[in-house]
Amino acid sequence: NAQLIIPTNYGFVTGTTIKTNSLTQFAYLGIPYAQPPINQLRFEPPVPVKSWKGVLNVTQYQSSCPQRLPIRFTDSKSPSSQINEDCLYLNIFTSNPSNVANMSVLVYIHGGGYVLGSGSQWQGQILAAHENIVVVTINYRVGVLGFMTSGEEDSARRAIQANLGLLDQSLALQWVKDNIENFGGNPDFITIAGNSAGGLSAMYHLVMPSSKGLFRGAILQSGPYGTIPSYIKSGTSMPDTLARAKISFQQFSSLANCTKNTTSKIVECLKTLSVQQLLNIQSTLRPRNRILTSPVADGNNVQEALHTAIPAGRFHKVNIMLGTTLNDGYFRLPSMPNAVTGIPRQNFISTTNNSFPFASQRVKLSIQYRYTNWSNANSPISNRDQYGELFNDFVFAIPNIYYADQLSRFVPTYKYIFAHRTSGTWQPSYVKVAHTMEIPYMLGYPLDKPSEYPSTFNAEEVTLCRHVLSYWGSFIREGNPTDLRSPIMWPKYTQDTRQYLWIAPNFQIKSNYLAANSAFWNQYLPQLASQT
Repeated sequence: NAQLIIPTNYGFVTGTTIKTNSLTQFAYLGIPYAQPPINQLRFEPPVPVKSWKGVLNVTQYQSSCPQRLPIRFTDSKSPSSQINEDCLYLNIFTSNPSNVANMSVLVYIHGGGYVLGSGSQWQGQILAAHENIVVVTINYRVGVLGFMTSGEEDSARRAIQANLGLLDQSLALQWVKDNIENFGGNPDFITIAGNSAGGLSAMYHLVMPSSKGLFRGAILQSGPYGTIPSYIKSGTSMPDTLARAKISFQQFSSLANCTKNTTSKIVECLKTLSVQQLLNIQSTLRPRNRILTSPVADGNNVQEALHTAIPAGRFHKVNIMLGTTLNDGYFRLPSMPNAVTGIPRQNFISTTNNSFPFASQRVKLSIQYRYTNWSNANSPISNRDQYGELFNDFVFAIPNIYYADQLSRFVPTYKYIFAHRTSGTWQPSYVKVAHTMEIPYMLGYPLDKPSEYPSTFNAEEVTLCRHVLSYWGSFIREGNPTDLRSPIMWPKYTQDTRQYLWIAPNFQIKSNYLAANSAFWNQYLPQLASQT
């Protein structure tokens, strides 16, 4: 089929077709965008792929980047359910692979806390078909292979550069910009989106020099998360710095028995280890050492921290859509002992205190007080849910509001809260409207669910999905989520009105989300911490 053979700047590719709701989609799965980051290229910035001769068969997903198995929502018969260091591939879904189609493009960046995930976990064919856009999903290096840095101050002398996984994403975006026209995409109408670590990544592309000009809109779903200025002032969070990353690198090297007298020799030694050895050391260190696998402002590829760059307007000006689910942070609960039956009061107090190791005692007490349900303070269920609220606010909701406030000063910004719990969800009932619950709706899963995805959807959710598709699709095409199909007009978010879209079967426009809790974190705690 001639329509399936497409030229790229590196050689020809041939794909496959997928039927979705009787619409034929063309899929190009596992296109290499970089040379395999193996052997001497391990721990190095990604290098553009070499040209190939003949026609490259791109009809199945390629391996996922090294991480712990199993990889959720992948087909066990596909290479994507397995790991391999040779993993820098992308996938394209398009209804019309011709260079005159000129469709808008979405590049979706998977989440997984920078240690898990794969471009093949989330499938783009249904969104592509229903919204007439080209959807691209990407793999990028995760864990220490993607985010550990040797941490020297001078980037020219740094043995392992910081943020390699973000550089992978940036190179994939450049590949899309340069090649997507042949697949029916308009290179000037690229939007980036991601959930969780993918949403935080999309935010980093707003400040990365290498990503400038590669996209014209960004959708930040349950990301950005993490540090904001008020957290630093109140001592509830420490910014990730190169100095801290360097200490983690040294701990990693000594566990790897790679203690040498120069960092370049240490890295030579680390290049000889097996993938499994690296993963084992990572899992030993990571619980207390998130920076080992996190992006960091390094003065080079990420020139400054998001919490100083964004409020100062030092970012690429593109339209923004962002939001969280109602209970994003509850995903922390299943990993706690006896989460189903709740957590005793004493555990609530100790867990809360341990969550803020850098805070003063009175800041910790204030947080306990604010997040206790005083009408039922000794109920284990109540304490469990209140810890979920605390984790949700601190990690997701409050940073999301802060960045909505800051971004909206410079660019058109649209904020949502996803407030519907899927009827047939795979997630336990006590996580409520859980982390990732919006993703299947923006990808169209209720209309034609991929067999690898375990949730089921009812008729009301099919309708909800059509509306979500129309908002996301309109934003991807026009930079504005409202179009003629919208059930309700979605207004811009501003610091004055703080209006946002409540996404549920009864769509509403609401304002001032979590106003009291925002004031607690952003005003009260920093003031309290500054009192002597």
